[in-house]
Amino acid sequence: MEEANDSSVEESTQPKFLNPGILGLGLLASFLQPIVLTLAGKDINDAIWPHAYRALQATMLLRSHITIMFLCSLLMFFASLVAVQNHLKGKQLHVVHERSLLFILGLFSGFTVLYFLLDVFYLRGAFLLLPTMYGVILLCCVLSVGGLPTLPMRDSKRSAMTSMVHLLSIFFAAWLVMPGIPAMIGIAPSPPDAPRIGYGADPGPFDTTMTVHPYDMPAEVSGIILDDEADIDFSVYLTLPELSSDLPLENLPLALLSHGWGYPVYEEYTDWIAHLSARGMAVAFVQYPSHIDPPIPDGLEGEDIEGASNWPHHYYRAMAIASALDTLEEVALSDERHTSVDMALGNVTIDPSHLWIGGHSLGGAYSFIQLYESLERGWGNETLFIDIESGWTRPNQVELQPNLSRMPNNTMVHIARGVDDMTVDACYSVHHQQVFSDLPQQHVLYIELQSDLYGFPRLVGSHYLPTDSVHDRLADYGVYRRIDAQADWVVARSRGDTITEDWAYNHLIDSDLLRSMGQWSDGTDVLPLLVYTDALNQHKKFEYCATFEGVL
Repeated sequence: MEEANDSSVEESTQPKFLNPGILGLGLLASFLQPIVLTLAGKDINDAIWPHAYRALQATMLLRSHITIMFLCSLLMFFASLVAVQNHLKGKQLHVVHERSLLFILGLFSGFTVLYFLLDVFYLRGAFLLLPTMYGVILLCCVLSVGGLPTLPMRDSKRSAMTSMVHLLSIFFAAWLVMPGIPAMIGIAPSPPDAPRIGYGADPGPFDTTMTVHPYDMPAEVSGIILDDEADIDFSVYLTLPELSSDLPLENLPLALLSHGWGYPVYEEYTDWIAHLSARGMAVAFVQYPSHIDPPIPDGLEGEDIEGASNWPHHYYRAMAIASALDTLEEVALSDERHTSVDMALGNVTIDPSHLWIGGHSLGGAYSFIQLYESLERGWGNETLFIDIESGWTRPNQVELQPNLSRMPNNTMVHIARGVDDMTVDACYSVHHQQVFSDLPQQHVLYIELQSDLYGFPRLVGSHYLPTDSVHDRLADYGVYRRIDAQADWVVARSRGDTITEDWAYNHLIDSDLLRSMGQWSDGTDVLPLLVYTDALNQHKKFEYCATFEGVL
């Protein structure tokens, strides 16, 4: 009796708004980093990016340890049932325990709000386990703090509003949990296994080795690089196949790969690089500065029309890329090439007349700068493949336009984008395709990777599919299978291997070999690739692109 009196005294002396304040503090903590970054001058995309990246890493971790997630969920649920039983017996949580749970409840309520915002603008249903885990945590916290739900006006200890909020909170948390249950217990259909042989399988037949070669940044560029990238030693990352006597070669084709805006991270593109190099190509991953602040000419009005923009940033990045390719020529293509190249290749030379050019996001658009530089240097005059993945705005300056008349007859182009790419509009890719309208239509394809939310893990055509962080089955079948075929085609042509050349070619033109994406584990076909030979003029869904203007 005395304990009960002490408890009631403690409750009566507790400030009325303390618990809601603790809940609000947890909610504020979930938004703290985006708020701080926004106040520091970051735009909304940069402010939310660290949380988005952590969410991505968290969901990948949950996918890899789904059994542990299921067991932890059960443990938390049973712990909350113990708390519910104590509520029924009239026992109260220890004040520290209760307030800790309230803080966690506020924190994960905020994370849930952020998840839904990210899902609307970026994720498009890609994450299933993350909201499920949020739901488990919210459900367990609500049950532990408030016990079983009661109908409004049926509980004399709670106000009608408190009962209603408690009841809705439990229903909401359960709603978050339900979609993930089939995945956690292993009954949801799974995507097709990664290819074991052929295109899209593990990179091969060669192992690879990589060396880093810093290049001299032009003074005009180094003076405008912002603090975000001031500590980067901009370099060419050269990846070569480790040759052996079992697979003798006379020369290797060259590949030039460009990263996305603000993403000069070699480690995010190693899968892409490996699929190129292990086929027998010398791959140069070229870092260029994204965060720059060039002088803007007086009176310049920014325009972004038909997939190209006039912003002066292009000039300075083009200067950096040109310097990087100068270093590449010295390191890998000259008679006095770097000793690391000799160690890897022996007497085998790198032949840039057979050339692959590609990139992701802004790097995809800067494939046009790589193309300009390459054609001016006489590269790619025998074989040329251009691969633009989720390409953004290219330069419209006359000085940076490639002389397309120098492209060889044996030129092919893939321009690919996920249908749920919420970062770069489809019209950029649609207009990039028009640049190559003088080539045979079957050699210039715009390819869309469809989202398939049928099973688990969900397959979502997002902006980041070509990066290591989002390497899933959709990427295996929709990205890396094409990359293998592209590399095989270029390498086969450099060797005069017409059989392999024809085999690869049939995987690169519009056909079932290209479109098919395998089957879910229950036999249902994964949604195929969508292929367009003239997207702007032949398909109603792209009619708006005729008047589309980007936002700089």
